[in-house]
Amino acid sequence: ELAVADLDARLHEKRETTVAWQIEQEGFDPAREHEMESILTVGNGYLAVRGTLDTPVPGSQGDLFIAGVYDRKHPERPYSELEFLTAGRGDYPYSELVSAPFPFRLRLSVDGRPLDLAGPHWRAHRRVLDLRRGILHGHAVYETDQDRRTVVRTRRCASLADLHLLLQEVTVCLENYSGAVELEASLADPDLAANHPHLTPLEARGADPALDVQRFTTQASGIEICLAARTTLAGSGRDGVRWQVPGAIGETLTFRRYLAVYTSRDLADPCTAAVERVRALGWEEFEDALAAHAASWGGIWERADVRIAGSPATAQALRFNAYHLTSAADRDPRVSVGARALTGRAYEGHVFWDVEIFKLPFYLHTCPEVARSFLLYRHHTLEGARRRARELGCRGACYAWESTVTGDDVTPRTIRLKTTGKEIPIFTGTQQVHVTAGVAHGVWRYWEATGDRGFLRDAGVEILAETARFWASRCTRGGRHYHIRGVVGPDEYHHSVDDNAYTNWMARFNLEAAVRAAEWLRHEFPRAWGGLAERLALAPEEPQEWAAVARDLFCPGPNPQGVIEQFAGFFDLEDYPLPRQERFKAPISRLFDWDRINRLKLIKQADVLMLLHLFPEAFPREVVAANYRFYEPITDHGSSLSPGIHAAVAARVGLREDAERYWRESLWLDLSNRMGNSALGVHPACMGATWQALVFGFLGVRFTDTGPLPDPEAAARLPAKWRAVAVALAWRGRAYPVEVAREEAP
Repeated sequence: ELAVADLDARLHEKRETTVAWQIEQEGFDPAREHEMESILTVGNGYLAVRGTLDTPVPGSQGDLFIAGVYDRKHPERPYSELEFLTAGRGDYPYSELVSAPFPFRLRLSVDGRPLDLAGPHWRAHRRVLDLRRGILHGHAVYETDQDRRTVVRTRRCASLADLHLLLQEVTVCLENYSGAVELEASLADPDLAANHPHLTPLEARGADPALDVQRFTTQASGIEICLAARTTLAGSGRDGVRWQVPGAIGETLTFRRYLAVYTSRDLADPCTAAVERVRALGWEEFEDALAAHAASWGGIWERADVRIAGSPATAQALRFNAYHLTSAADRDPRVSVGARALTGRAYEGHVFWDVEIFKLPFYLHTCPEVARSFLLYRHHTLEGARRRARELGCRGACYAWESTVTGDDVTPRTIRLKTTGKEIPIFTGTQQVHVTAGVAHGVWRYWEATGDRGFLRDAGVEILAETARFWASRCTRGGRHYHIRGVVGPDEYHHSVDDNAYTNWMARFNLEAAVRAAEWLRHEFPRAWGGLAERLALAPEEPQEWAAVARDLFCPGPNPQGVIEQFAGFFDLEDYPLPRQERFKAPISRLFDWDRINRLKLIKQADVLMLLHLFPEAFPREVVAANYRFYEPITDHGSSLSPGIHAAVAARVGLREDAERYWRESLWLDLSNRMGNSALGVHPACMGATWQALVFGFLGVRFTDTGPLPDPEAAARLPAKWRAVAVALAWRGRAYPVEVAREEAP
């Protein structure tokens, strides 16, 4: 169990309200630098830059990621864990997120002595991520021979007001001596081929020699990327890349950089656009650009902040989560958000089911326009989903378990272990089809929450109809019921199972939503319905067929003990006494022994409990409690998605101790590196699950025609240290304040 005191000293839990808006790193630990690079990422949805030191140390993983920029899979780059390698994807050119060179790279020295944390001269180091304003601050103190003391301060951000703009400021103060300060602010990566193997350098045509311009193309997808930087020294009146400046005792030298990033996905000539953008900004505009960026973050916090009275540490962690969810939110409907957003290379930047099931509710009730964009991505990639359905021998559209910009399936078929070379089969790409119903669920929940008639008319009904077609063709008749056979549910330890409860219930929801949406469109927009029916060759009787399949689809219910069987035959599996030390620390070998794990009554993450979480109105409290008591002891939480859902379900049934325990695991997952893999990127889906555990678990919020209402018992559910919680929730065009306070003792 994670206790507050167990958190690493580098990430201070502050009790002062002002510092609850900050994430701090004190000192420097090379072994944890990749982890800190993920945590301290700055981003704005269009792009993100990992929190690598401005003067990188050897081994740094300073990556710039741009949403939607993919290239052919590079076979020697890890897939998720560093141990996992995957084969290429043939000729498919959009299988792996591209990492571009680190744009904030500096080389700094005084009198020829390098100032960086790789050398022996640093005496103090501190970085602070200002969550309120989205700015990363750095502070380092160096002492060389004869106690010559130098203080270096930095600021950087990815502008939320201008998505193509990065800002960087460096100040150097020679506190007790004078010397020659040398600064090189170059975009060139000295080891481009090794660090960024997807990129081929191109000539930067007609570039101003005072500017730094780097131009690349991706090797298979042919996307052009251009970075332009303009660096200026205060009072110099000129721009440059390399500087050698005399510094007097006590003098502070200030360098400012504008960096612009464009790609050919944005416009035909990204190089000209990047150069013109940085040329248009002078020294005086820097603070204005920072202020505009901070103001944009201020608007986000008005909608997304959660205020916790009694636990500033909790507020700090929730704001950290909201910061990263916001930094991942691109409003371009051609892209979505990957499993690690734009903070790391894990899972190759692929889009999974977690967008609609774990992340979407946060956006839906804080920034509905972002939720709309993510669902429009599913409409944009509908043709890829149709191709996937045909590959599986079905009609309609089946969303790929892992996808990128076209919607085609990019799930690896096997994983090769780096240490042994052993090939492990992967069943998720062909069997984890519940992602399709998850998309439909997101469409319908968006419609309920916004009443966005234009979205449902132009995109939503088509998604629902094509996914309903898939389920109608994927189901097989057996006796009185339809069945869904040969699937993997949310629990990835069991493959090729029949009638997974989560999958079947979600498929029925999908079918029923499609029937309702088709009737709505036919009634409200008959011309649009006629056009859609003609384009999709929808027979008039198809919606009735969907309704019939939904009516007869076998959806497992509770047994006499109140427990829903996870899939057919689950109750008959071999018992496995799960050791306490394997909870949240499942041995990695468990994933490799399919034959063994498939026979055990042991699950990776919330499966039936996921179903109960998504449909709270469908099951009485005693059934929810019975399933929690049955499944919780046999879940090893091998996925970061699991603890937040367990917290939500436990809170709903009044198991406060369990709810708080799982809540802490989920809340601090990245800040305390609970999974041991935050170096490969943060876990935005876990962050979304944490938010859901708060809103739908502890607060028990349900939405009515008059807005969101917390559960009458919510005050009694609050964790022990909390006195009150306040959050704003968007619902049908308005933001409603929701406040729950513990009753004061008389």
